[in-house]
Amino acid sequence: MHVVGKLGETPADPGPFAEHAEGLTRRPLFDRAKGTVHHAVVHSELAGGRVDRHVHAFEEGIYVLSGSLAVEVAGAREELGPDDYLWIAFGVPHALSGTAAWIEVTAPLPGSSLYDTAFTDVAGATAEPPYRRGHFDVSDLPEPSGAILAGAGANVGGASVKLLINPDFGASQLILMTLRYVPGGAIKEHDHAFEEGFFFLEGEIEAELDGERYTLGPGDYCWSSVQGMHALTNSSDAPVRWLETQAPQPPPRHQFRYRGDWEALVAGR
Repeated sequence: MHVVGKLGETPADPGPFAEHAEGLTRRPLFDRAKGTVHHAVVHSELAGGRVDRHVHAFEEGIYVLSGSLAVEVAGAREELGPDDYLWIAFGVPHALSGTAAWIEVTAPLPGSSLYDTAFTDVAGATAEPPYRRGHFDVSDLPEPSGAILAGAGANVGGASVKLLINPDFGASQLILMTLRYVPGGAIKEHDHAFEEGFFFLEGEIEAELDGERYTLGPGDYCWSSVQGMHALTNSSDAPVRWLETQAPQPPPRHQFRYRGDWEALVAGR
């Protein structure tokens, strides 16, 4: 199962924030309504507005795409700009304000807004650490290679990856990373035991999802389910870069099953 879409064609949905925000435009890219089981990803924008203080029954990751976003969290005020990112733990109250666009990932998958998100003026935090912030620069990416994934062999080439939010950062439910493929970079058809989401920032990619082919560029997105076969190839003459989400967090071994390797194994070759 998979989802493919364009940001500009994605309907806005305020979710639980309808009565608790001003100037907020919220576009769910993939969530329960689109078939996800483990996580949700939303594109949000504030136009000089604010989101009231609230608390979630799940972890949250924020990656700022443009503008300036102020987050009041755990008694602090974090001013975020483009390519800043923030992880907020389960049960930590926070409020937002400013003029900005950002990608938001949450896991475990939100359920009923009545129970999963609550609005409160109570300050403080119920987790340790309550949050953590970071900044990404393209220079942080390693040189492209096929060695970004252990055991990938000839299944991956021309790729660079930078983990942003992961267990080392404090998260226990989700992964947020950024990847870049140089021209000719690719990962062959594979599946795995976790969901994966993609939001494309620059360049162009050829994506194969469950046997269907798509050409995706900036502002496009896709999601692949558990056991959903998919492959990515940069057939253009320029690099392509995207944000990628994973949930649940991948196991320490056997994260990927490449179709070609598996079929060879089964055939005894």
